[in-house]
Amino acid sequence: MNLRPASPRSLRGRLLRLLWWPLLVVLVLSAAYDYRSALNRARDNQDLALRRVAIALATRLDVDADDARNDDLGLHLSRTVQAMQRVDGQDRLYALVLDEHGGVISGDPAQAALVERDERDRPRYTDRRWDHHDVRVISFPHPSALGPVMVVVAETTERRQAQTRQVLLGTLMPNLVLLGLTLALVWLGVDAAMRPLDRLSEAVGQRSPDDLGALPEATLPAELRPLVAALNRLMSHVRAAAQAQQAFLSQAAHQLRTPLAGVQTQVELIGKEATPEQRSRLAAVTGALQRMARSTQQMLALARSAPEAAVPEAFHRVDLRDLLEDDASIWLDPALQAGIDLGFDAASAPVQGSAWMLHELIGNLVHNAIRHAPAGGRVTASCGVAQGGGAWLVVEDDGPGIPAEERERVLQRFYQAPGAARGGSGLGLAIVREVALRHGATLALGETGPAGGLRVRLEFPPLHD
Repeated sequence: MNLRPASPRSLRGRLLRLLWWPLLVVLVLSAAYDYRSALNRARDNQDLALRRVAIALATRLDVDADDARNDDLGLHLSRTVQAMQRVDGQDRLYALVLDEHGGVISGDPAQAALVERDERDRPRYTDRRWDHHDVRVISFPHPSALGPVMVVVAETTERRQAQTRQVLLGTLMPNLVLLGLTLALVWLGVDAAMRPLDRLSEAVGQRSPDDLGALPEATLPAELRPLVAALNRLMSHVRAAAQAQQAFLSQAAHQLRTPLAGVQTQVELIGKEATPEQRSRLAAVTGALQRMARSTQQMLALARSAPEAAVPEAFHRVDLRDLLEDDASIWLDPALQAGIDLGFDAASAPVQGSAWMLHELIGNLVHNAIRHAPAGGRVTASCGVAQGGGAWLVVEDDGPGIPAEERERVLQRFYQAPGAARGGSGLGLAIVREVALRHGATLALGETGPAGGLRVRLEFPPLHD
């Protein structure tokens, strides 16, 4: 059983199909009607010309009635038919005159098979086959001076068939052009009608993940306003839920830090009065509390900085140099305790962003570098402005580094590369990636030098005044 979802259908394509097929049917029927009408007019004109030939022969009977006694009426009629034949060299004419008893007055007696007697005493047209040709026949009764006669005139249909082809081309080509123009105008009309929806889709697609502002409704067609109003209501609900989530996270961060800090303080006080054996155990407890506090802070920071939080964070002009100088005082003591030479090489590097997010980014990079650098190693954090005008930030260490095949995976949450220092949560680089994404920065992991080490570089987009 095939459970694959059906491919989505385009609304533009659906409108075109709903309009094109009825128009196509109407235009085809119109073309068929035009062809039939033109063909009937041409046939009526040709039948009228054939009737005039029959009338001319009947009139000739009245004029030459006195010659009938000399038996040369048939000769006169034959000459008249020959003269008419010379006028139209494309078709052949056959003429036959019968008296009221069916006797042949003029013409080939074999042509009597073409005669269609009509009791209503009026002209009659028929299509017959004669002398290996398709012929159009008129049987024309006439009360001549010789008495009631039947004038029969047959004409081959070559000219009629040629005119039929001309009528076909004359009606087909204009209708094809009309069909093409109509379908093109329908396509242009549907395309123009769909442009507001395309602009709306483009406007929504260009929004950043944290932009939950209302979409403008004033310039939209009436048909799109209910949809946009529903989207605005949805984004209002999402914005309210995100604000509630942020309020909860901020409160949770405060509520978790306070008891953990209190427990850590009490453990340190107990350690002053404890025995050496107890102190070693209390040191392990203190380390666990520190790791718990660090992990708690990281999870809260990740929850607040990730795009899923959907919070419209207010970005301001921030200088990375100021952030590095602030973090220097925070990480200097942990670096000294670990025997790490921590250095800062900061130049002015303004970016548009969130100060607390960038603090979390720098803190996680420096913390990871200190954890993985060997005793006596070096960790350097630097920033500046590239030639293109965008700020950059680099944190590097001389630790074991990260293999190239693992550099993409270490950016995932809770993942730690084989051989990583113990005690980590696997959230540091995940937070760095989320903050970089929120700021439109590119993140690259590389080696410090031929001997190894890890070099993390972030490049921010240039500021626009």
